[in-house]
Amino acid sequence: MEQPHDYYEKKWKPLRVTINALKRLLSSTVTQSQPLPFLPDELIREILLRLPARSLRRLRRVCSSWKTLISSSQFAKDHLQHSTAADPSLSGPRVAYHYRCHYEFGDFSLRSLVENPSKPTEVVVFKERRHDALIGSCNGLLCLVDVVGINTYVRLWNPCTGLLTTQYVERGKFLSVFGFGYDHVNDKYKLVVLVNRKGNHTPRIYRFCRNPSNRAIQDIPLSSIKGDRKGVFVPGTATLNWVCQHDTLEYLVLSLDLVKETFSEFFLPFSVPDDKTLIFPRLCVLRNCLAYCFNHEKTHWFLWIMKEYGVPKSWTKLAIIPALLCLSNYHFRPLYIWGNNILVADASTIILYNLDNGSFEFPELKPTPSIGSSVFVYQESLVSPPYPGLPRSSFS
Repeated sequence: MEQPHDYYEKKWKPLRVTINALKRLLSSTVTQSQPLPFLPDELIREILLRLPARSLRRLRRVCSSWKTLISSSQFAKDHLQHSTAADPSLSGPRVAYHYRCHYEFGDFSLRSLVENPSKPTEVVVFKERRHDALIGSCNGLLCLVDVVGINTYVRLWNPCTGLLTTQYVERGKFLSVFGFGYDHVNDKYKLVVLVNRKGNHTPRIYRFCRNPSNRAIQDIPLSSIKGDRKGVFVPGTATLNWVCQHDTLEYLVLSLDLVKETFSEFFLPFSVPDDKTLIFPRLCVLRNCLAYCFNHEKTHWFLWIMKEYGVPKSWTKLAIIPALLCLSNYHFRPLYIWGNNILVADASTIILYNLDNGSFEFPELKPTPSIGSSVFVYQESLVSPPYPGLPRSSFS
């Protein structure tokens, strides 16, 4: 079975930036009798930081100094920070999904889907991943959980580089997966789960680093968390977020600070305690900000975005989307904003909603996937988490 990155390199369209393209660029500036111009290391680094991750995989072969630079963890972090702030066409956003009922796992290019909605977008199906539950994405890594008998394993996988690591984390099944995110202060990836241990349901936080560890954290009232119970990670804030509902029937955001590993709460933009027409409340991330959507009387979806994290006054209404009859309210999930389009996942359907004119498009995916509720957008990156068992380089 070929590695994922091998498949991408053979099947995807030629990259706009290639080794030959760089050679042509340099040769066009000098004659055959002149030496190639000298570029300082600092300038080369700045140029490489502006290239897509898949291009950098190839450019590692140019020379040993480039290989050393591109393979360094600091370069991977700097590249991720630059690419997520740059044009989305350079950061290579892709949509990954897992549908457990059909044992199906795959992903597809977001750029291809948005820019050519009338043409079928190729779905890459990974048969070797079909039994893994997809529970989150962060910094280009997908977090997968596999339960084998009474043992639970977590895999961190970078589809762009082909990196895949597996770590045993628990004896006993996870009842619910609560979320996966990154503590940028301590440089640790963390997984929050609810574990069933001899009938006791214990919230635990797992840290993936050079010295993996886990500990119990303060109790989370399971009954208060609404939706699919998957925590939403907001980049740059080191927080996981859920919609919760108190005895007053008022909806709030339950926020877990992954640095301090403590919980707090803040208000949602619109929540009327006795309004039973407000249904299917859920959180998502749009434009790297926390977003909130809910269905009102099964006729419209209201979408709000929080421009300043943790500040309720910064909630801003973004869109009101008609609830089409073909949509499943339970699986409706805003995923990404590209230009004037919002990408929405709904069961086996991917939808583009135009913010300017209110029109819908239904792009064709080939083969047609079963999306379900486990669907995440991830940015291609060179990031690899540092903990024992991790191969130093899987994209040589």
